Amino acid sequence: MEKRFLLAVILSFLTLYLWQAVTPKPVKNTSNIEKTQTISGQQDILKPLPSDEQETSMDNESDSLPLQVDFKNKKISLIEGDTLDLGTSNIGGTLDSVFIKKYEEMLPLNKIGSVFGLENVEFVLTEKTDRSVSYTYEDENYLVTKNFVLGKEDYSVQVDISIVGKTKMSNLSELAIGIYTADMSSLDNGVSKHGGDSSRSTDKSLNEYVVFSTKEMIRKNNAFKFSPKDRMVKQDSINWVGFRNRYYCAIFKPLFETKGFSLNPIDKERLKVEIEPLFVNGSKDQEESLSFICYFGPEKLSILKKFDYSFEKIRKYYRFGLFDTIAKFIHSIMDLMYNIVPNWGVCILLISVVIYFSMYPLTKRSMVSMKRMQSMQPMVNALKEKYKNNPQKMNEEMMKIYKENKINPLGGCLPMLLQMPVFIGLYQVLWRSVSLKGAGFLWIKDLSAPDRLFVFPPTWPQNIPIIGNEINILPLIMMIVMYFQQKLSTQNMTAADPAQLAQQKMMSRIFPLFLGFIFYKFASGLTLYFTMFYLFSTFTQWKMSKEPKVV
Repeated sequence: MEKRFLLAVILSFLTLYLWQAVTPKPVKNTSNIEKTQTISGQQDILKPLPSDEQETSMDNESDSLPLQVDFKNKKISLIEGDTLDLGTSNIGGTLDSVFIKKYEEMLPLNKIGSVFGLENVEFVLTEKTDRSVSYTYEDENYLVTKNFVLGKEDYSVQVDISIVGKTKMSNLSELAIGIYTADMSSLDNGVSKHGGDSSRSTDKSLNEYVVFSTKEMIRKNNAFKFSPKDRMVKQDSINWVGFRNRYYCAIFKPLFETKGFSLNPIDKERLKVEIEPLFVNGSKDQEESLSFICYFGPEKLSILKKFDYSFEKIRKYYRFGLFDTIAKFIHSIMDLMYNIVPNWGVCILLISVVIYFSMYPLTKRSMVSMKRMQSMQPMVNALKEKYKNNPQKMNEEMMKIYKENKINPLGGCLPMLLQMPVFIGLYQVLWRSVSLKGAGFLWIKDLSAPDRLFVFPPTWPQNIPIIGNEINILPLIMMIVMYFQQKLSTQNMTAADPAQLAQQKMMSRIFPLFLGFIFYKFASGLTLYFTMFYLFSTFTQWKMSKEPKVV
């Protein structure tokens, strides 16, 4: 691979994942959902649904507390299913924790299914079965009943809310439903109270909330810190709202008509998402039934498409359409390969073969063009010396030389730049694919994590700079392969001025160390692909070295 292309690769990927160079050592996950029963004395105090003209401050939350409650009376009721463990709370009668059992992931969402004005009141547990929990709250104005039921589909939950107005003043049109509150307080310092991948500080920027309405799809990434700028109120019918992180997503599909939604930041770490039902104002004994389907699970198309609500649209790799389309295409190819060869490590090897050799004609064309330009270097240096005081004349003479020898000055870079969307798309596929989580290959136990050939025992030094407490052999192999590839690339260069040659030799030593540092804590699946990529590049360089020099 030529130096300019290598520099383009490094600069492109550096902007995407330099922040992942140093990651905290993994936190042991827990599958015991009962640990979520530890209740803090400080509770969420939520806001009414604001109008378009209304601006509220995150500093005056205490004014909206509808009823003072002794939160020491908070009780959690558990529903344990095959795929999900749910924790419901009598305070507000809400779904307060969702644990994905297969992946040992606790989603950073709570207060699912709250009713405005009743978020902090105490509901009564009226029924509990193996798959459902029911709550009731009643005052002089309303009778509210809530049911949370594990669905028949994988990773699904149905929420049913019944609201009865008891007086003529019970105006249901003033009510809003809190779909969920995103709570990022557990992500502080990269350590989660519950464990799971979303707790990693390096994955914070992958948190994203999504609102899919009839008019638009609203997305906000880096959804781990909130400010008044995140406040949004819109009048529109809602298809569904969602939340996603690196691997998992939560999607909420209302089965009732809606007229708007709001995004309300509570503080810097919490954001409440509300939707406003399309109620018909009635009189005494007006009753409304509100139901919505929830999906809590991996972001897998095969599962999302089963619901037939366009849940699969939550998946998006890039805002730029070309990159996103290429990434989705690569993902579909890998899924097809896995159906034939059910091993994700082998699939990564196969996709590296397919991508590299499908682009080989461009790669070779670029190398040949660069080799021709290098053969012209002595003549170019002579022109620089001859016309050093006349840059315009020098450029004219250089273009004549290129034209006479049928050399395109951009021929060495352009074909390689055309390949960059593929590399960028592939990066996100390998980084965000939940299928790689827990998938083993050779000595690698988890392709979504560093390969960890050797982990230091507790008596050994811990948290050593760069390497931490583990030896990851795959990045070291990649560095060695890249070093020989760079060495071949330097040998293939036509002799130019000594300064340029010395610079190339220096860069051939720095680049392998630089990429090794970046990839050391990366997912081993991603490192495996690039190791194969540089291995193929080394083969191509060796093949080019056997070809006769271009005259």
